[in-house]
Amino acid sequence: IAHGGAQDLILVQEALQEKKIAEIAEKIATEGKKKFIMIAGPSSSGKTTFAQRLCIQLRVNGKRPLYMGTDDYFVEREQAPVDEFGKFNFEDLDAVDVDLFNEQMNGLLAGETVDMPVFDFVKGSKRYGTRITRAEEDQPIVIEGIHALNDKLTEDIPEEEKYRIYISPLTTLNIDDNNRIPVSDLRLVRRIARDIRSRGRTASQTLSEW
Repeated sequence: IAHGGAQDLILVQEALQEKKIAEIAEKIATEGKKKFIMIAGPSSSGKTTFAQRLCIQLRVNGKRPLYMGTDDYFVEREQAPVDEFGKFNFEDLDAVDVDLFNEQMNGLLAGETVDMPVFDFVKGSKRYGTRITRAEEDQPIVIEGIHALNDKLTEDIPEEEKYRIYISPLTTLNIDDNNRIPVSDLRLVRRIARDIRSRGRTASQTLSEW
């Protein structure tokens, strides 16, 4: 980076990541037995970006995936669990409407048409009527969220229908020989930007929750 090679470094890393995603997509498409592609990882680890790229690579392999995030299944804000300090804990599994999630996923598995919610993070409530969805028999459903690998989230979904993926940033960036930027700090910066852009929160609120 110090010698002007940042752009090449980024391009090579992006290409490597895309290659890995393409390999995963080809494996999913070739096996063709899993309906639900479950993607989990820590907060702001890149789950949404990864899931969207995986959807593109699945399309390259002749599939037409459905994409969804478990965040759209949050309970209404007033029903959200709180921590020992009285603050909302959105990373607790109880913050997710597990019953609704399982009901709708099994509905899609059975070929039914379901009215999937879209969560309004500013108002703190689910909206309906904009995602009337039906999955074809050979159509994979790509689902991302921090609890996507938690068996309690998908306890009513048949085990043989799940394909699990875990992602997380692993490389620590070194400023010099003595100072580093840990991956948790990188994720924090990503989350601050996301929360300001689309969740109606300030940087101070995100730091407090973090």
